[in-house]
Amino acid sequence: MVIGVDARPLSYRLTGIGYYLMHLLEAIQDQDRTNTYILMSNKPIPFSFSNRNWHKVEGHMGARFLSTFWMQTFGSCLAGRYRLDMFWGPRHHLPLLMPKRVKTVVTVHDLVHQRYPETMAAENLLVERLLMKRSIEKADAVIAVSRATALDIRSFYRLPGSKIHAIYPGVPEFETQGNDSGDKGVLRTLPRKYFLFVGTLEPRKNLLSVLTAFERLEPEKNDLDLVIAGNVGWHARDWLAGLMRSRVRDRVLLTGYVSRPMLRHLYENAFCLLFPSLYEGLGMPVLEAMSVRVPVITSNSAAMAEVAGNAALLVDPESVSDLAGAMQKLLLRDDLRDDLMVKGLNRVARFSWQTCARQTLNVFERVYGN
Repeated sequence: MVIGVDARPLSYRLTGIGYYLMHLLEAIQDQDRTNTYILMSNKPIPFSFSNRNWHKVEGHMGARFLSTFWMQTFGSCLAGRYRLDMFWGPRHHLPLLMPKRVKTVVTVHDLVHQRYPETMAAENLLVERLLMKRSIEKADAVIAVSRATALDIRSFYRLPGSKIHAIYPGVPEFETQGNDSGDKGVLRTLPRKYFLFVGTLEPRKNLLSVLTAFERLEPEKNDLDLVIAGNVGWHARDWLAGLMRSRVRDRVLLTGYVSRPMLRHLYENAFCLLFPSLYEGLGMPVLEAMSVRVPVITSNSAAMAEVAGNAALLVDPESVSDLAGAMQKLLLRDDLRDDLMVKGLNRVARFSWQTCARQTLNVFERVYGN
């Protein structure tokens, strides 16, 4: 079988889906020595092969906003040139003109454009609305990264359950060395005792509740700080303005994007991870924190509760009092923190890239055989 892969998430600065694809492809290389894989992107793909059956097709259209146009235009042509038997879109979309003889699988990470469209940049929202529904309907199988996402797909797109496969990813590894010039500045300003938030600054991440709950802890008296690691996203202006008016603004550190080694350092030295998001398709920071023995407070809804199980404090993301109460509880009870650390390590062991690869390959084989 010759399998084409949309490798565009690997061609840009890696974020959640990029790490998902990188680690999953590494595991698939280890397990599948039979099939041929063609990785395709509109620009160079910085991914190393350990399998001689793997190849790259790299375009010369570097601008990110043109990458969708490139895949929709050239994806179907490349399918014919390389005689693809199957095409896998690991990020929500398929080339819609892909020949019918080519089997297709698409992975869906979340349905933000359905649940929280106001948190997306206009161009990204337009692409999701134009392509996701058509891609899901075209696909022979749909992979969801959680059961909650699988239920969302069934709800919004009326798909039969037999077409959807919920497959958990593993936990992205932390590199031991990095070369991000901003890391040194973060290290110099990192406080002694801090709550940590990881993610893009945007409304659905519920950062207003995080800031308000933090204020209620009287951090000035208790020598507490809040560290927020992530890029400034769509519609973050109101929250940033609120931060500047807050009496605790001097106790909030915004790091921006950090390297993976720096992110690990932030996790390992945090008192607790705060992740009370309003909606996630999975909630990878929950697992990342657990993997390095950091207690977690997260939402009691959808994918986050599914992923965390009983290994985190679950709160109503709409209730500031609930969040502040959980933060206070951890400050007062060392035994609870220790218990969550142990449960977190046990929980994260359920999420394996090798298992994810095996189950993904099973989907490929099942689709190809039908």
